[in-house]
Amino acid sequence: MKLDSVAVGFGTAPIAPVMTALGLDYAATPWQRRDSGDAGNWHHDVPLDRRWWGTYLVRARSLAEARSLLPLLRSEGKAQRFVLVIEGHAPHQDAAAWTSRHLATKAQAAGRIVPGLGFATVIDGGKWVPIHAAATAALAGAGPAGSVPVLGGIRAGVLEPGDRSWLAGDTLASLVTPDMLSPDDDDIFAVDVIVGQLPRPLPRIEGRVTPQAWVPRPHDLPPVDTAVISPQGFNPYADGPVVDLAAGAALDAVAFTGPELASLRNAAYVSIDGTQFAAMDRALARRLAELSVAGVPLLASHLSAGVEAMLGDTLVRRIASFDPADPPVQRESKSIELRRAAIEEFAPRQRWNRVLQGLGLPLAAEPTVSVLLATRRPDKVGSALAQIARQSWQQLEVVLVLHGFDQYDPAAQQAIAGYQGQLTVLSVPSQTIFGDVLNAGTKVAAGDYLTKMDDDDWYGPDHIRDLVRSAEYSGAQLVGAQVEFVYLEALDITTRRPPLGEQYSDHVAGGTMLLRLDDLRRLGGWRPVHRAVDRCLLQAVLAADGLIYRSHGQNYLMHRHSAVDSHGGHTWNPDDSTFLQSVAEQWDGFVPPPQIQAGPLAFAGRSTNFSSYFSTDNRG
Repeated sequence: MKLDSVAVGFGTAPIAPVMTALGLDYAATPWQRRDSGDAGNWHHDVPLDRRWWGTYLVRARSLAEARSLLPLLRSEGKAQRFVLVIEGHAPHQDAAAWTSRHLATKAQAAGRIVPGLGFATVIDGGKWVPIHAAATAALAGAGPAGSVPVLGGIRAGVLEPGDRSWLAGDTLASLVTPDMLSPDDDDIFAVDVIVGQLPRPLPRIEGRVTPQAWVPRPHDLPPVDTAVISPQGFNPYADGPVVDLAAGAALDAVAFTGPELASLRNAAYVSIDGTQFAAMDRALARRLAELSVAGVPLLASHLSAGVEAMLGDTLVRRIASFDPADPPVQRESKSIELRRAAIEEFAPRQRWNRVLQGLGLPLAAEPTVSVLLATRRPDKVGSALAQIARQSWQQLEVVLVLHGFDQYDPAAQQAIAGYQGQLTVLSVPSQTIFGDVLNAGTKVAAGDYLTKMDDDDWYGPDHIRDLVRSAEYSGAQLVGAQVEFVYLEALDITTRRPPLGEQYSDHVAGGTMLLRLDDLRRLGGWRPVHRAVDRCLLQAVLAADGLIYRSHGQNYLMHRHSAVDSHGGHTWNPDDSTFLQSVAEQWDGFVPPPQIQAGPLAFAGRSTNFSSYFSTDNRG
């Protein structure tokens, strides 16, 4: 029996050149073409277990479009060969900061760059290949975080292929075909929530969850697929001009492509004149939502009431806050606030939680975080707990490990009694090595994530929130921040080391690390060493084939005290001169980045042998 082959994403374009470029036989079988927007193309008369194909070829214009096709493939059956082609996509470029391990195992082994074609993956093992599983595997090789459920475990579906943006490429999502609306009596429904108007009431059978239908309102926008569109690659010192977003530019696509978004990263600002987008409210609002999630600084004017209603008041205010006269540190701070607001509104799980809330269904719970705070300085307990208390992330517990003293020390006792949140206090002997101090706290932690904070550094109120969100959209096993901002007390100056923006990396600051508690325990916890505890953990994550992601640096300011004896010594204690090398910016006095919102220090004055030549007028 000669099997038909299937081509998705070709329209009327020829199939032969693509197959020839891949070295595959085009003429072996007749071809069917699938239109990703036509529901009729995805409804079959034969049962699922009899849907067999020769070659199943999928072509997409971007990674976002390829991910959006995934729910359509759930009921396509099996093929002798599966092929995915993403035009113009180059994981080697998109993941420039991956380690060589990930470049080798994920970008190169799972697919290849075909000149003139793009990124291609061929799965042909000589056996029948489940098409949905093959597509999921192929997408795992097209990006650093792979293809994972992004809706928090919700089983969601759409009735029309054109609504698939609501599914954000989730691996558990489905196009709901007619046969899926009437499962056998001993079967279950494939989804729990359906986007669209049901053609008829669904049968309700005892012991089986019946899906609820949800019809989007005209001003409801679908989620932004944050596995593709994210703050990764933001350039704090963009030196390009202001770029206009022209009417029609990329508005008909599923989402911005990687190269399109990258081309906007170097722009000082992207300018949008709403009067150029008449009768395009929905398309423009979707692109503004994507640009906002990516943190692209915007200069928007004359947005229609419809566009503003789709974006929401908070996001509109964030967009309106940009000023071309802002210094770089303020421009970046406004970008951080823009991306934070957009992620809270348009990230897939956050967007779907609003839908579920309206339907009275269980929400995807926000993860809990254990803050591991180890200190050998009783006088620092109060200020450290105060910084944790002002964190905007509410699902927190603190594990306080007192190193060499107990909770009845007068300075610590008052601070502990005044803390209003969930707090566990441990005391370990002074001779305990630092790695085991951390292990003692980790042993009693109960959060989904664990993050380590230092007792003498400064943190912004959204520090933990931004780390949790970056862990979600990056898919990395460990996230943290770069040491960018440093206050040198002896010199009474604040420096900023050259920022690298958000990216995959092999290093983050130890006082900002966040990872899943289960992952930390599987790695064996903290190494029992006096120093380099953080470096040992980073090495363990990479050795276990994990990813490390570096978020922005504005939530963290390292405080280098004026004398070792005055603060008990830093675990990492380089000379102050280390923080004066390759400085991007420098300010007189204590000048935290805007995201930290800290007041000035009571400082008697800088060392007598130092004179700053930086004016306070240059502060950002």
